[in-house]
Amino acid sequence: MNFELINSVACGLIALWATWCVLSGKVKDGILGKLIYSAIAISGYVVMTRSQNIFFGPTTAGLTLHVSLALAGVRHIFMVTWWLRVKAWLCRTLNCEHCMGCDKPHVPDAIDRHKG
Repeated sequence: MNFELINSVACGLIALWATWCVLSGKVKDGILGKLIYSAIAISGYVVMTRSQNIFFGPTTAGLTLHVSLALAGVRHIFMVTWWLRVKAWLCRTLNCEHCMGCDKPHVPDAIDRHKG
């Protein structure tokens, strides 16, 4: 894999994330946020589909920026879409003492650290 391919894939992920942010009802960033996401999506699609890059060539710094922004987008989609279910599953599985929202019954032999 060369830098141009990695750069194109990262720009495609960035554009996909920004498009999802614009179209999803779960992202409530207001009109200004939707405009910002629209600008990111359009520029990401342009960089991905054209052989020339808008801001910089596929250097190590540019590649790092694009990949990290793409990973931030993937993380954002995960946090908005699946995190609450994953957090509830973790709480039930690990039997957390500090988790007040668990629907597991309280074990009477355990130390109750919520009373102060």
